[in-house]
Amino acid sequence: MLLPRHRWIALAVLGTVIALTGDAVSQQPKVPVGPRPVAVIHGSMAITHEEFGKFLMDRGGAEKLEIFVNKKIIETEALKRGLTVTDLELKAAFKQSVATSSAAGDGKIISEADFIRVVLPKFGKNLYEWMEDIERPRLLLTKMCVDRIKIKDEDLTIQFERLHGEKRQVQIIIWPKGDDVKSIEKIYGRIRGSEVEFDSEARQQANPSLAAAKGNIKPITKHGTGDDKRVEDVAFKLKKGEVSEIITTQQGYIVMKLIDIIPANAAVKFATERPMLEKAAFEAKLEEEIPKCFAELRKAAAPDFKYAGPEEWKSTKNFLDNVASPVVPTPGGTK
Repeated sequence: MLLPRHRWIALAVLGTVIALTGDAVSQQPKVPVGPRPVAVIHGSMAITHEEFGKFLMDRGGAEKLEIFVNKKIIETEALKRGLTVTDLELKAAFKQSVATSSAAGDGKIISEADFIRVVLPKFGKNLYEWMEDIERPRLLLTKMCVDRIKIKDEDLTIQFERLHGEKRQVQIIIWPKGDDVKSIEKIYGRIRGSEVEFDSEARQQANPSLAAAKGNIKPITKHGTGDDKRVEDVAFKLKKGEVSEIITTQQGYIVMKLIDIIPANAAVKFATERPMLEKAAFEAKLEEEIPKCFAELRKAAAPDFKYAGPEEWKSTKNFLDNVASPVVPTPGGTK
């Protein structure tokens, strides 16, 4: 127990410590109270999320606004239905995307690191954007659509024919949509009757991957969709060595030559493949159902876009027209 004199000494020392501590604290830079800033300059000047957000919006936000709105539409509906996506589901979806990318290529297995480094930039995405803007919304839409998908026996038959039925090996040339049609027709007249000319044009076509493969693609199967269906119909009517007419598609203008007819794989039995066919049929139906589901959500949400980019410098032409020509000083000055 402290004696009265000692108690006063202790209180005096404590008071001195508190005063010194208070002075030290008062000398520290004060960051404004509120949302955590994205940066601080000059010791105490906070750069806010709002300021940084406007900076980013003015430099590309308008281009990404629709992506953001679409994502919010999906997430809002998912919240109403109590649907969520786990990290394990996201990782599994990513691995599936890598596997699908490998299958769609030349058969070479793509590593996850190569998918991130090489494939994602082609879509204008980094890993975070891919996971949050592609994988997560797709998983949520899948959960919304799953009860709408019904598999019938005819769906399994279609998958069996697609995977194991007769195929067509073709060589194709694609001209972009903007190319001059008359020039394409002139080239077509030259390549239609000459294997050498066809091969030469195939090696020079605009698509670098097709040019490197001399126009050779994976065999065309039955039961394609979209443009693939149109190309499929023409391919299955061609005779070996025959060149098609010019086909107008969403990709551009296509000409193909039938190289070979690949017979159906008679060794594969429908009953044995049924589980795999059911999975393939489900995935095919899902690919058809997801766009329909999202179209319904978007229609119900009725998005009204208010932001179209910054008003300053909005029109390059108007800006240049209104800028006075700079005065260029002449050597020796004006007289």
